[in-house]
Amino acid sequence: MEHYVVTYDIADDKRRSKVFKTLKDYGTHVQESVFEVVLMTEDYVELRHKLLRRIHRDEDSVIFYRQCRACEHDVERLGRKVELVGIGDIVL
Repeated sequence: MEHYVVTYDIADDKRRSKVFKTLKDYGTHVQESVFEVVLMTEDYVELRHKLLRRIHRDEDSVIFYRQCRACEHDVERLGRKVELVGIGDIVL
C-alpha cells in the first residue's frame, strides 16, 4: 500500500463535485481540494482512471504526491484534528 496526498484544481463546479465524490470513496478529505488516500496498486490505477474520465485535461488538474512509509511519520498537523481513514487499512 502506498500513501498519497491528492490535490485538485477543477474549473467547473459539476466536475469538481464528481472529483470530490470519487476521492471521498478512496480516502480522507483533509482540507479544501486535498485528500489523503492509502491505496493498493490496483486501487491507484482504478482511481486514476476514474479521475481521468471526470476531468478536462486542458482545464483541470489532479496531483498525486506519493509519500514514502517513513515520511508518513514526519507529517505535522496543526489546528483541527482530522480523523484519517484507511491509514494502514485497505480502503475501497
